[in-house]
Formats: sequence, C-alpha cells, structure tokens
Amino acid sequence: MAVNTTLSFPSDVAVDATGNLYISDTYNNRIRKVDTNGIITTVAGNGTAGFSGDGGLAVNAIIGSITGIDIDASGNLYIADQNNSRLRRITSDGMITTVAGGFTGDGGNATNAFFRKLSPSTPTTLTVDTKGNVYVMDRFGNRLRKVSPNGIITTVAGTGAYGYSGDGGPAVEAQLQHPRGVGLDSTGNLYFVDQFNTRLRRIATNGTITTIAGNGKIEFIENRTNTSSADYYNPSGMAVSKSGIAYVPTSKCILKITTSGVISIVAGTTASAGYSGDGGLAINAELNNPTAVALDKDENLYIADSFNNRVRKVDANGIITTVVGSSLPGYGGENILATNSPVHSPYGIAFDASGIMYISETGYPRVRKVDRDGIITTVAGNGVAGFSGDGALSINSSLSLPTGITTDAAGNLYIADAGNRRIRKITYPIRPTLVAIASLNCSTTSTTLTAQPSGEGFAYQFGPGAVQIGTTNQAVVSTSGLYSVTVTTSVFGSPAGSATISVSPTDIYTVKAGNWNDSTVWSCGMIPTIGQKARILHVINLPSNYQAQARAIQYELGGSLSLAAGAELHLIP
Repeated sequence: MAVNTTLSFPSDVAVDATGNLYISDTYNNRIRKVDTNGIITTVAGNGTAGFSGDGGLAVNAIIGSITGIDIDASGNLYIADQNNSRLRRITSDGMITTVAGGFTGDGGNATNAFFRKLSPSTPTTLTVDTKGNVYVMDRFGNRLRKVSPNGIITTVAGTGAYGYSGDGGPAVEAQLQHPRGVGLDSTGNLYFVDQFNTRLRRIATNGTITTIAGNGKIEFIENRTNTSSADYYNPSGMAVSKSGIAYVPTSKCILKITTSGVISIVAGTTASAGYSGDGGLAINAELNNPTAVALDKDENLYIADSFNNRVRKVDANGIITTVVGSSLPGYGGENILATNSPVHSPYGIAFDASGIMYISETGYPRVRKVDRDGIITTVAGNGVAGFSGDGALSINSSLSLPTGITTDAAGNLYIADAGNRRIRKITYPIRPTLVAIASLNCSTTSTTLTAQPSGEGFAYQFGPGAVQIGTTNQAVVSTSGLYSVTVTTSVFGSPAGSATISVSPTDIYTVKAGNWNDSTVWSCGMIPTIGQKARILHVINLPSNYQAQARAIQYELGGSLSLAAGAELHLIP
C-alpha cells in the first residue's frame, strides 16, 4: 500500500482522468503511481540518476531530479527532467521520449552551442591540439567536446548520462560524472579527470576510452604505488607530459600518475593545507586548494596554489619555490616582478611555445602574463565581472569567472569564461623563434636554422642566403650573417610573424639543462671558451667557484643562467 511506502523529497503530483495519482519521487529518481485502490508502483525511472532510455520503456529509463509533472487529456505524462534540462513525455503505453530541451549544438557553429550551467559554472577546463582543435569540458553536461578550427563543435566523450561506463569502447558512448581537467600527450591521446567517478581516464587517438587510475572511492591517497585509489574529488585542471605522465591536483597535494597507473605525490601533503616549504622538497611543502598545474618545455611543474594566492614551481630536483604572488589577495601589480605582485585566487596556468606563462584569476576576473624575465602584466579583463569586449582589445574586456586557459601552436590564448558560459580567444600575431644549430659533425661551414612554431598549417619563408630544406621549418646556411624567417599559418588564423638571428660558425649552444662545466650540456661536446658566443636554450648552472668564459651570452627559448656562490662568468670579446 502507498501509505506504507517511503518517498524521498516528493516535489509535485498530478491526477489523471480516472483518479490515479502520480508523484515526482525526486531524490529516488522515479515517477510513481498510486491507483484508486491505494497500490503504489513505479512508472518511470530505475532509481539511477542520469540520462538514458528515450525510445524505450519509461520504467527502464534513467532520469534526473523531476521538479514537475502533468498529464494531458490523452493520458500522456509529462515530466520536467531538471538535471537533464529536458521536458520528457511518457505515453499511455509506457514509452518515454524527449519533447523539448536537452543537449544542443553538436555539428553546428560552436558559438551557437549550449553549455549546461549549474553551480559552479561551466565550461571549466580546456586544451588545444597541434591542429588547432580546442577540447573543452562541458562539466555538468557530462561531456568532453571539441571545437574545430573552422568553429564546428562536436562531442568526443560522454553521452550526457550521469554514470560510469564505456571502458574499452568508443568514448562517445561512455558515461561520465562531472569531468574536469583535460590534457594531451605528444601523440594526441587525451587524458581527463572523471571527477565524481574518482578516476583518471584516457581517450586514445582511435576514440577508445579506458581508465588509467582510480577505483571510484573518494579518499585521500597515501604515498602508494598502485592504482587502488586516489583523491580525485577536487581537481580542476591537470597536465600531461610528452610521455603521458599525468599530474593531477587534489585539495592539498599534486599526484603523479604514470602511464601504467602508478600513483605518487610530487608536491604537498595529505596531512594539512597551508603555505610552507619554499626552498625545500615539494613533497614536504603545504598547498591550499591547488586548482591547476602546467608543465613548461623543460617539464618543470607549476601549481596554481589558489587559496595561497600564489603560483609555485617544482623544478627537476623536486624543489618548490613561489614564482607569482606576494601574499594576501589583491589587485594591481602591473609591470613589476611577479613575485612582488598580488594575485587573487589564481585558477589556471598555461605556457606558450616561447615560454611565456599565462594565469587566470577568479578573484578579480582577469588573465595575467608573466614574461621570461618574470615581469607580470594583465592581458585580458578589467577586474570587474561581466561580459563585454568581443572584437576589441582584450585588456578592455570584461570576464566572469575565468578558469581554464590554454594556448595553441601559433600563440593564441583561449579562456574558459565559465561565468559567461563561453570559450573566448585572444588572437596574436605569430611569435616565431629562430634557432641556429651546427651540423651533426660540428662543421664550421654548415649551420641549420630551425623555426618554431611548427606543425600542420604552418609555412616558412627564409631570408636571403638561407636554403630551405624542402617545405620544412628548417634551412641551411654556410656563412656568417643575419638571417630571418617569416611564418604564416592557415589553421589558427593568426597574422604572420618574423624572427631574425645572427649566425657565426663559432657559436656554441646548450642541448640540455645542467652545469656549465659539463661538456655533454653543449653542442659538439665543447665547453665555451674565449671568442665563442654561448647560446643558452636551457636552465644552466655555474657550480661553486667555477670560472666560465665566453665572448657573449645569448638567451633563447626560455634559457636561464644561475651562478652558485663564488662562480664567475667572464665575457671577453
């Protein structure tokens, strides 16, 4: 009997022409019927929250929270499936369909697409592949979506149903639960955090989805070496190395997850949240609600330590330092060292190909830039929440809750303007670099010029005297001189850009990070001497009391030089 039945938050009722009562049993995700004899039965929903079942029997369907129900003169039952943003109809023979609303936009222009919005807002995180496709998490739509360079939006993972399924099959047929962080490895595999499923999942280039780590339990990880569980409950953004190692933030620490699913902590501790540890090992430091991570070209790890109002760096030796943010949240700090500038709730981090770092702030909604000299400026947002500025200078625009950010190969910046339910793009002229590399046999009569960025859609025009190798991003020169390249693209829509370089056969350049006095750090295995220009492309250290010599120093592509106590560098023309 219905009087002996337990309901969970009944929110609406309706009565048909014969006196049967229908109840929206909201938190049980069911529609229930009480007949004129007082007998209760389920007529829609199997008790699981999510979305499925259109075209089949309503009692087998998955529905969300039902906020309203009604019946027409023919006995068809209509339900407001709130969580799925749909109006659904159950016919008198028990079949369910969607008659209005739901997920929209796929196959059409991305600017006309619908991103589902609850609290907090969506979209949240995004990344860009080498072809210019933008991947964005439609978090509360339980989908990963792709926007092509020509502006067409499609779904690449998730059916929209709230659940966990699909491993081993097509990602578009899988069920997700509030997916958040997303990243790409060097071969184009997509990784994302399936947040409420507490799992890390991967989409291969053939579209197949698998689970890499996590077993669905919400609990903090200890420093373990298996895939049993991890605290994936709070991640917002993630980073993936070229080899497919994933870095995932939790509420207090950063997890490292290998391609075989081995989990370890690389920064922070599960014991407490706070701010401590700069100058020491990152695994002994305290973090406070880190929201995102990013890797630079040398795969140093950067952390948006949101509640500490800082961005922190973990180097190759595992040492943590603060690189952005002074202490308390604040507004201002233009054209000064980033470590002296206040920031308010940094959320996302991204690097472009030249090593420039971008940071989104949610406290004062804007996007900041930190150049290779550590100077911070604002590039988008006026600090006041709102929506304005499309088609104008980004510095004058209004944003609302900027979260995830990323750059494409041409250097354009993409912003997940979550409060406005939009992905916004700042288009820059291409900012190419030109590097001169001696031939493999270290001949002084042949030098190769290499231009960046490279990839699909880029074209190169080298300056006088440089012989381009086919249509590639490389050219060969045989004499000293000033050479140039102009780079254009048909994929990303950026204006052309140019770069120049002065080439001398005696130049020596770094081939990896390390100590100045290590010959394997330098091209041709030669440590710079008097009369040679040293081109620094990596992080180079001068050991204690070491005396280095060179004709000149030239910094390129994020290179830097650090002198230990007593070390000296003598520049001798």
